[in-house]
Amino acid sequence: VTSYSSVQVFKMQVWTLTQVPADRQKYMGFPGGPLKDTDDLMAKVAKLKPGAKVMLVGTAEGGEVKAPTEKVVFEEDLTPEEKAKFYKEKKVEVLPAGIKNLGNTCYMNSCLQCLSRVNELRTAVEQYNPPAADARDIDSVLTAQFRSVTQNLRNTTEAIVPLQFVMALRQRFPRFGEMQNGGYMQQDADECLRGLLTVMSGTLQKDGGNVIDDLFGFKLKSSLKCLECDEEPPQESMDEQRVLICHLGTQTEPVSHIHQGVALSLKEHIEKQSPVLGRNAQYEKNSRLASLPPYLLVQFARFGYKGASEWAGTQASKVKLTRKCAFSPTFDLFDCASDELRKQLSIGRLKKKEVEDAQLEKERQALKIGKADASSSSSAKPEDKSGDVEMKPAEEAAKDVEMTPAENLEEFDTGYYELIGIISHKGRTADGGHYVGWAKHKAAEGKDKDDTWILFDDETTSFEPWKNMVGLSTDLQGGKADTQIAYINIYKKVTVKAPGNVLG
Repeated sequence: VTSYSSVQVFKMQVWTLTQVPADRQKYMGFPGGPLKDTDDLMAKVAKLKPGAKVMLVGTAEGGEVKAPTEKVVFEEDLTPEEKAKFYKEKKVEVLPAGIKNLGNTCYMNSCLQCLSRVNELRTAVEQYNPPAADARDIDSVLTAQFRSVTQNLRNTTEAIVPLQFVMALRQRFPRFGEMQNGGYMQQDADECLRGLLTVMSGTLQKDGGNVIDDLFGFKLKSSLKCLECDEEPPQESMDEQRVLICHLGTQTEPVSHIHQGVALSLKEHIEKQSPVLGRNAQYEKNSRLASLPPYLLVQFARFGYKGASEWAGTQASKVKLTRKCAFSPTFDLFDCASDELRKQLSIGRLKKKEVEDAQLEKERQALKIGKADASSSSSAKPEDKSGDVEMKPAEEAAKDVEMTPAENLEEFDTGYYELIGIISHKGRTADGGHYVGWAKHKAAEGKDKDDTWILFDDETTSFEPWKNMVGLSTDLQGGKADTQIAYINIYKKVTVKAPGNVLG
């Protein structure tokens, strides 16, 4: 500040240095308050103590606040559909939408949520074009409504109201429209699931077959042998099924694992007319899987029929078996396969082992490269006094390993399945209680050593770790009548891609 300078001259000097116009300059720190244009600058400066600081407040030219080029939209102003689109674009992990309960429709909601998680089925339904209005029947209407449900679940974050689907379902299956005491009755989720698959097997046609059987259908090779006449030759047959039953045994011979229950369902005793003996005789029917579906439905025979008892004063009713039947996230069907299918699965299992061994060898080589790089870098650099050696991560080192690309890869069945969906029931009877659906969200990775699942409880959805699904308070394997128990398990086939030749 030169002698006898005015406030205006001082501001012009500051403007040349800071590009802050004089009319925008505000000064804080001068004795007596902010600096004014009418003040005596030299008198103000004389009153400053040694080392005092004066602060300039103002916006430089070109730094003015401008209106945003894009309109600011707050999350609470977005519709559920816009939220879902935004989350997908930004790859934000959010809970999927639930389904409103429209009067004891939890059985239907759980089926819809689990079926909509089957990607191939959802793709086929989204490509479905219903016939013209004059040629449209109730099956095509129900399929079109199922398509709307799957689309709505993917395009919103709030619970949907599938009113039109419920109306079409009750029109196609009047049983689901039965009422009692002024409200709709609880129904069987298995009957709903089978009904939907039956309807869509007729509407989703594909290359002389249908999408449903391509995804869920499998063949059972059966042999019927008379136990009372060795001269009668066994009767061979081939049946097509979509659901595999898991029996729970009896009170004296209970079943404790899903493998036992499925094996028990593949072996049964029946009574029929024997053409050799000319009378009714006992037969044993043994069945084996002759093919494996991409998706396997396993129904636990939880519900049975109890006849009326006059002395006890009880009426005939459905009863629920709460017996515990253990299952894991994987399911091996090798022992349930036919001899021909086992030969194919043996090749696939050998291929699977070859692939796993190759991956282990690749990791070993990557580890060697990482150690070699660390050793060479430590010898080239000054010694680290801390004694630590920098190691290259195995994933990064693996990129340096030259692997011969596999050509002409083939896909092999292994007989293994992974659990991807569960429909469970809570309650003591089939005519009451509550159904929920479960779907696998993502496998365990890194520090997360537990698979993450999604619980679909009507309109409420939540993330659940696997350990909470088979824990103390909730155990889907059974044992407690007043907690959720698995009723239908949905498995996805595990295959392996490898070169066609078999080593060894």
